Amino acid sequence: MSEKIDLDEVNAIDMNAKKVLEALAALSKGEFANGEQIQQLTGLTPEVINNSVRALEKSLLIENPSLEDNLPPYDFYAVEITDFGRQVLERYG
Repeated sequence: MSEKIDLDEVNAIDMNAKKVLEALAALSKGEFANGEQIQQLTGLTPEVINNSVRALEKSLLIENPSLEDNLPPYDFYAVEITDFGRQVLERYG
């Protein structure tokens, strides 16, 4: 009944999300980045970036103010790191 969880896959998602968060933290406060910019900063694929952005958004570590807009192949228009995201990265990064 319960699905087996692949911990290596979970850790890979966490590491990719951390890369995205670190890239956003390197930007000035209030500066948004689109998917292409994030890809240039991290070297991650669009699919990995989309998954990371979803995970970070659910954790309230980034803000996606334009929920209805996106720039394909990305599922978002532009995102920025939240103050909480900066604090988490500073404390646990």
